[in-house]
Amino acid sequence: MCAYYNTNIKISVIMREMKDFNTKTPQNIASFNPDLKSVLGEIEEGHYLIIAADLKKAYLFLFNKGIVETSKNIMDPSVGKRTRKDSGEISGRSNKLSHRIDNQIHRHLQLIIQEAVMLIKGKHINGVFLGGHKPLFHSIVNELPADSKNKLRGEFITELNIPQDELINHCKHVLEEYIK
Repeated sequence: MCAYYNTNIKISVIMREMKDFNTKTPQNIASFNPDLKSVLGEIEEGHYLIIAADLKKAYLFLFNKGIVETSKNIMDPSVGKRTRKDSGEISGRSNKLSHRIDNQIHRHLQLIIQEAVMLIKGKHINGVFLGGHKPLFHSIVNELPADSKNKLRGEFITELNIPQDELINHCKHVLEEYIK
């Protein structure tokens, strides 16, 4: 009988707390609508940066209201091709080559980010999208400045060896999917 009595007390306390919670709901919820409208207007007015990159080249697009406002092409043929990781050499030449290629890729990504920062300088950016080859996404994210990392909205896979008009249409499609 004692156990039953304790559960009734616990249930009645929980019910009282729920009743108190229901009476404490805000009465003027409509006052939040103007702030929401201003936020939605800001989303429409802001810019979106799209970085599409692979090991040799990169395209930077700055979209405003669904139209390409500025674009930048970066070509870096200095990045070497990857070879087999273990070629069986005792002297470790394949390891040296691998480190050299990693350093070239790092410099290429730093160049991309440097150009992206110059492209968005003085503009309000609502979001950043990464496109291109998936193995590079993590490296690009690591190179992004902190404020751009926080605005990262998505990633998409695309080939960069297509005409630029097709690439722009693909980027527009990604933006439309995000905004919907």
